[in-house]
Amino acid sequence: MRILLAEDEAQLNRVILAALEHDGYQVDSVFNGQEALNLANQNTYNVIILDIMMPIMTGLEALKEIRATGNTTHVIMLTAMAEVDDRVTGLDAGADDYLTKPFSVEELLARLRVTQRRLDAQSGVANADAVFTNGKLKVDYAAGCAFLDGKELHLTPSEYKLLCLL
Repeated sequence: MRILLAEDEAQLNRVILAALEHDGYQVDSVFNGQEALNLANQNTYNVIILDIMMPIMTGLEALKEIRATGNTTHVIMLTAMAEVDDRVTGLDAGADDYLTKPFSVEELLARLRVTQRRLDAQSGVANADAVFTNGKLKVDYAAGCAFLDGKELHLTPSEYKLLCLL
């Protein structure tokens, strides 16, 4: 599964990144909302993990921009903003899940496993580790990316979904 992690606290970013990579996830890590928005627009992700309080652009602002493009990637808000109103605001802005700090890395990993099961069920992929190959085309479902002649294709989320359907 391919994940975009946007967390501005360097130490927490490193801890989450290490845990995700240890569990076999392919992760792009950024430290502000603008970088998250840029990567979300350039790459296909299975999950985006967004902190809310980040520099340059908040996670909520980035999320609204991501959703405005039609991107339906599963988004988990990861934030210290724990009040009910904060959670409602995040979910209403387009988040699919909301995890408050301090949190257990094990709980985050469990939520990712739930998301993977749902994605597998939606796509009809029996094996999340499956790789589809046809001639020079390779689609890696676990990583959420496609390759042609060994070079990664830079597809929009809609293009990737269409390729998987075909």
